[in-house]
Amino acid sequence: MKEDAARLDEVVILGYGSQHRADVTAAVSQIDGKELQKMPMSNISQGLAGRLPGLISVQNSGQPGADQASMTIRGAKTGILYIVDGVQRSINDIDPNDVESVSLLKDGAAVAVYGLEAAGGVMIVTTKKGKQGTMNLTYKGSYGAAFNTSYPEFLDGPGYAYWYNKALELDGQEPIFTDKHVQMMREGTNGWGNTNWIDEIFGTGTIQQHSVTSTGGSDRINYFASLGYMNQTGNVKNFDYDRYNLRTNIEAKIAKSLTFTLGVAGQIGDQKSPGFSAGGTSGTGVSAADAPWLSIAEQAAYAHPYLPKTYDGLPTASQNSYGNTINPIAATELSGYSKSQTVAVQTNAALQWDLPWVKGLSLKVMGAYDRSSTTSKILSTPYFVMLASTPNSTSSDITYSKASDPRNNANVTTGEKTNNLTEGFSQWRRITSQASISYKNTFAEKHKVDLLALIETRDYKTNKFSASGKDIPFPQLPELSYATTPSDNPISGSSDASRKVGLVFRGQYNYADKYLFEFSGRYDGSYKFIGNISGRRWGFFPSVSLGWRMSEENFFAPLRKAVDNFKLRASFGSLGDDSGSAAYAFLSTFSVSTAPSVVLGGVGQNGIMTSLVANELLTWERNYSYNVGFDLAMWSGKLGVEFDAFYNYIFDILGSNTGKPASMGGYYPTYINNNAQDVKGIDVKLTHRNHIGKDFQYGVTVNMTWAKDRWLRYQDSPNTPDYAKRTGKSRYMSMGFVADGLFQSEEEIDNSPWISGSRPRVGDIKYRDLNGDGAITYDQDRAYLGRGQRPQFNGSVNLNASWKGLEFDILFVGAAICDVSLTGTYYNYNEDNTLFTRPFKAGANSPRYLVEQAWTPENPNAEYPRLSLNPPNTNNSYASSFWYRDGKYLRLKSVHLGYTLPKNWTNNLRIQKVKVYIEGNNLCTWSGLPEGVDPEWPGVTNGYYPQQRTVVGGLEVSF
Repeated sequence: MKEDAARLDEVVILGYGSQHRADVTAAVSQIDGKELQKMPMSNISQGLAGRLPGLISVQNSGQPGADQASMTIRGAKTGILYIVDGVQRSINDIDPNDVESVSLLKDGAAVAVYGLEAAGGVMIVTTKKGKQGTMNLTYKGSYGAAFNTSYPEFLDGPGYAYWYNKALELDGQEPIFTDKHVQMMREGTNGWGNTNWIDEIFGTGTIQQHSVTSTGGSDRINYFASLGYMNQTGNVKNFDYDRYNLRTNIEAKIAKSLTFTLGVAGQIGDQKSPGFSAGGTSGTGVSAADAPWLSIAEQAAYAHPYLPKTYDGLPTASQNSYGNTINPIAATELSGYSKSQTVAVQTNAALQWDLPWVKGLSLKVMGAYDRSSTTSKILSTPYFVMLASTPNSTSSDITYSKASDPRNNANVTTGEKTNNLTEGFSQWRRITSQASISYKNTFAEKHKVDLLALIETRDYKTNKFSASGKDIPFPQLPELSYATTPSDNPISGSSDASRKVGLVFRGQYNYADKYLFEFSGRYDGSYKFIGNISGRRWGFFPSVSLGWRMSEENFFAPLRKAVDNFKLRASFGSLGDDSGSAAYAFLSTFSVSTAPSVVLGGVGQNGIMTSLVANELLTWERNYSYNVGFDLAMWSGKLGVEFDAFYNYIFDILGSNTGKPASMGGYYPTYINNNAQDVKGIDVKLTHRNHIGKDFQYGVTVNMTWAKDRWLRYQDSPNTPDYAKRTGKSRYMSMGFVADGLFQSEEEIDNSPWISGSRPRVGDIKYRDLNGDGAITYDQDRAYLGRGQRPQFNGSVNLNASWKGLEFDILFVGAAICDVSLTGTYYNYNEDNTLFTRPFKAGANSPRYLVEQAWTPENPNAEYPRLSLNPPNTNNSYASSFWYRDGKYLRLKSVHLGYTLPKNWTNNLRIQKVKVYIEGNNLCTWSGLPEGVDPEWPGVTNGYYPQQRTVVGGLEVSF
């Protein structure tokens, strides 16, 4: 029973307070900070995947300094509110060694005290505090290697030549690559080569972390202090990140009933990258100046493998269909740099007075001042390349000519290079204050009361500016004062400010540790809505929750030998969300036209026009949150179950005010509260803890979350067919044609509908005529496809064991019930082919799976459409169900193996603990997607920096 008693006495961190686990009636999951010490990570968001039921985590990038996971709770429409030590803060730069616990607040009863900002759930991170006792000093350090978790294999030079010729053949054209060309590729002669650009770009990176912590205290003062350093050297050259952390938490009893606490934290983050981005961002076009679109990862996929790395002393380059010269190595090493440094300081101080003449009555004030500033310097340095021209009808060999890099800032004729320097500065500061009164007492041994009233204010301000200049004579001295030519937009800047205030209350009643009741809420306001109409700016967000510890009833006595604890829970909460609303949308706004709208005195004059029509009735989205669940512990803690079923009804969602007749002239409110969604699902946590003999302990934890969302109301046009309406569909679903496989004969094409003006060929995708009009049209035959790209089911299995000084921990995570598209969503929110769905797209190389599994006369039962270089139609270019795949996957997320030296070895050296360990993350992935495609980031537009597989060794020493 000891393990179960410890579990019930566990302190669970809640909003503005804490409770014992036995008294919690809301849906709250919590893990100890030690769980984050079992895998290498650069930030704690990476370590939370699979550790908490209800938490859904997706990591899209492995770029140093930008590899945070995107997290949601229970499929929520909005993001998580992050609270660190009682204050709204980011969790991305916290040293994992500083974390005491992480709490996940999942239902309305748990988060109502945060009002308008909590509709997406709340995550509370509590950092370590001092403990009474002698000083403890601990060093922990690790060092290891990082490399791509997965990446598709692209064609080598000879393979490119073969499949390029094959595509030309199927297009009815003559091949251009000969056996002699292939031989020269293999030999690397006469301007030919065989370069694996992917391997040249993606190598092996490193990660190292070091932390020194000290803790201790007396009956008057306790302290915790830490220093941390983390370095990531990317597996792509010149992508690096360094982070420095400092934290101290002090608690002092300055009088018998007066307690003062102080927390100070600081972070410095230095990030460096080349002049081109890593990948994973969507540019706004395909121009040469659009650097995000020409990411290094994308250039590695575009680069032609039959070229050598250099020719005549300069980097070689191929050219894509948009006229951009491509060489990923040059883009990495010669394009310049982007450097930024962020310095953040977080402080909070609190004073609590426990009134001596009223037992259980306390007054508390807390103030927090957070400030962050970022300086950046971006130097764009042009360079020359040797542009290759492949054989064609007039040339039978490869030729080279000097050309500029993709940004076209190097003049081949004059040899001049126009560099560009941009420097920026941004900063923000947030002041948070809280004042509260609380009362906690027990009456007649059975009646426990816990009351809280609190007022919270926040004041936020930010500003930023940047300046640019061109033609710096000496790039080695990159200072704006040396710029000889102003940039097109030499100076820019902006600022913003906001304030919030909320009144919080909570009342808890516990009768005989059996019947539990809680009533809480917040009276909150938002500056985004009008203040002189009742119910628009200010709102009340209440919640109620009930608990019944059935195992404490007398009639339960016969079962107590097996059942340690059984508690039923139920809750309801009313929440709000103003994150999707623009500030001051209740006011009409105006803009100046970009072109003259009237001529006065023979001179064109710009006009002022309405850009947004006000809606004084706008308000926040509303969310009704329902939750029922139970907690079960059996056989002295050998089996534990936490089960929750939830339903969230979200309504008054902001949407465009469409569907009005033209006779209204467009003068009607731009936005209204007109849409609704719901989310339903379950959370389950199963635990098993046991021991064999005295020395061997083991445990199993299984977490499962199922969450399904749908639109209940959306501004669909009345004439829209059901399959094209958003109503009833998941918000993660996208539109496209419904595919019926591939055409296998000309007769099948003749007897099938197809897109007008684009007669398909055998091997092209066949689309379904959804409205039965005998034609495939973009307006009438597209439907919402699949089950949504965000998994409905997320789960994990954690196995751990220890024997004497040995310890082992392994974590598997997985997801299911989703359909992911291999096509990418571009800047205009339309899906289209990418480098990973169309061979040789826009002059690129091709993933090997696309050509080897493409339709050819020899391979009619193909996975992918007809192999083609210059298709005579756009039939295969549309988003369709053909590109959807079952998105389920299983990933070996982490493995930890450690050994702690026996105490009789270390005590003589006055060392408390010595532990050595090896650990890794993202070690293996199983999915049904094409080889090398990451299931967490399957549809990419402009290349991406893959998640990293990391293996490190470490040492921990305590004195």
